[in-house]
Amino acid sequence: MKRNTENEDHAKSNSSKKNIHIIPATLLDYPTLQNLARFYLYDMTRYCGFISEDWACPENGLYECNDFKKYFEEASRKAYLIRVKKELAGFVLLNKRGTSPETDWNMGEFFVLSKFQGKGVSYYVAHQIWQEHKGQWEIAVIPENIKALTFWRKAISDFTGKNYTEEVKTIDYDEDQPKRHVLSFRVDSKS
Repeated sequence: MKRNTENEDHAKSNSSKKNIHIIPATLLDYPTLQNLARFYLYDMTRYCGFISEDWACPENGLYECNDFKKYFEEASRKAYLIRVKKELAGFVLLNKRGTSPETDWNMGEFFVLSKFQGKGVSYYVAHQIWQEHKGQWEIAVIPENIKALTFWRKAISDFTGKNYTEEVKTIDYDEDQPKRHVLSFRVDSKS
C-alpha cells in the first residue's frame, strides 16, 4: 500500500508550527536578547567577517553586539523572542527606520539559532510577524550575507505572491559596507 507522504508532511508541518511561539519581549528579557545577540553576530561573521576589523573575533573570545536596549525603551520599536516548544530559539527586532519615508516597518534584526535553521522556523516567524504588522515593509540585507538574502527573497516572494521590489541602495549607518539589498513590499489587511 502506498503511503500518502504529502498529507503526512503537511500534518507534520502544521503540528510543528504549533510548537513555534513568538513572544513580545519586555525589559526583563533584555539581558537574554543581548546574550542571544552574541550568537547572531557570530553567525554573521561567516558571511560578513571580512568587511572590516569590527567583525574580528575579540581577544577575549566573547562577541559583543550592538546594544539593543532601545528596542525596549522606544515606542516605535518592538522586540520579540522566538521559542520552539519551550526552548529559546531566536529574536525579532522591528523599527520604523527605512530608506524610504513610506516605510511603516523595518526588520531591524532577525535571528534564529543554528539548530532551528532550515526547519521552517524562520519562514513561519517572518510570515507571522508580517501578518501582525500591516503597512509598508522594508528589509535591508548586507550583500555579502548571501544566505540571508536568499532566505528573504524566498520568504517575501512566497508571502506576497512575488509582489515586492528589490534594489541596491546606499545607506548612511555603516561606513564599512554602505550598500544594502533593500526588499520592499506592502502588507494589507487582506494579506
